Amino acid sequence: MHSTGSLSATRCLVVLLWLVSCTLAVAQSTGGRILGRVADQTGAVLAGVNITLLNEATGVSRTGQTNSGGDYTFVEVQPASYTLSFEQKGFKTKIQRGVTVEVNQVVTLNTNMQIGQAKETVEVTSEAPLVDTTSTQLGAVINDRSITQLPLNQRDTYQFLSLQPGVQSQVGADLYYGGNSTGSVSVNGGRGRANNFSVNGGDANDMFVNLPTVQPSPDSVQEFRVLTNNFDAEYGRNSGSVVNVVTKSGTNHLHGNAYEFHRNRPLNAKGYFDTSKPAFIQNQFGGTLGGPIQKDRTFFFGSYEGRRLVRGFSGDVVAVPDTLERQGNFSEGPTFTGFIGDQTVADVLNTRANGQCASDVSAARGTAPAAGVAYADIFPGNVIPASCQDPVAVDLLRFVPEANRNGLPSYQRQAEFQCLLLFLRPEYV
Repeated sequence: MHSTGSLSATRCLVVLLWLVSCTLAVAQSTGGRILGRVADQTGAVLAGVNITLLNEATGVSRTGQTNSGGDYTFVEVQPASYTLSFEQKGFKTKIQRGVTVEVNQVVTLNTNMQIGQAKETVEVTSEAPLVDTTSTQLGAVINDRSITQLPLNQRDTYQFLSLQPGVQSQVGADLYYGGNSTGSVSVNGGRGRANNFSVNGGDANDMFVNLPTVQPSPDSVQEFRVLTNNFDAEYGRNSGSVVNVVTKSGTNHLHGNAYEFHRNRPLNAKGYFDTSKPAFIQNQFGGTLGGPIQKDRTFFFGSYEGRRLVRGFSGDVVAVPDTLERQGNFSEGPTFTGFIGDQTVADVLNTRANGQCASDVSAARGTAPAAGVAYADIFPGNVIPASCQDPVAVDLLRFVPEANRNGLPSYQRQAEFQCLLLFLRPEYV
């Protein structure tokens, strides 16, 4: 009979295996494949040829053999540059260098071996085929050279989506100006929210709006591929495109970079309605670092990016009193219109400042305030004596800003805000 402890351990093991299998099921492949056929100089296929696949950057290798038909296959090959060596008794060792595998790419590499001693070596530098005849997937690859050297406003990697055939922005200029709808593009006329995003094979979709949630910095991206049509069943989540991003990894050599992008007011332009150049000071800085932990076995890679932004906004243009109008002198404007509607208003003016208003009106040869009298007659020349002005209104006038537009009685406010964004992106080891 099994003990209770053994039974519990068995159950835990079954549950653990089930969870692992579920995790693997939702992951999407980023690796490619290398396949081909090995034959001799006469074209006869060779079985049992020992093949070694070596990652040139990390030194990690895999081995395989050709089958009875001379065919071989390496699956789940991570994007990198590889060296393949073919060894068979009675034949010269064949070494093929520089075999580049891109994300989700199928590389067909057929080779011929020459009769001779195994210690003799034939070296060939490989070039990728121009046409992939083994896969129906349609798409293009953007490598790290394009990502780091092409102009990239706001350092948004997903802006490169618009370089692919059949891809069109759905949000106008916002896509190219760091808008909040990053990655919202229409592929072959599909909906902007019908695309599928993954980073290093993991799901990177916002389930609410179906836009990318993980956006690696451009310096940490090795390459990404946009599949626009006929993609494999493993990408069957959405009907649009598949955007598969692969980040860089560590190698046997220490490598990295540091950068800063700066923008300030002297580099900006003034808007047509702006009284001055709005503030726009931006610093984007960061770096990457990768290398070996244990040579040919374990590696590390990480990236960091920060962004400091000071940005100004011009408010609406509003009319404000000029210097003379603040003193009650409106002589530069049109003649006053209207008249006193009732005697109550006239009595307020006559008694204001203990009767000083009525005296100042008389001294200016104006008509005494009374019901039905026009304001133009009470205040000749559109000049209102200080004693006739409402003291509350005069006190509130100090909160009205002075005109700041050249020669115009108008004001435009310049507002600024500051923000600090920091991104720490450790990558897979």
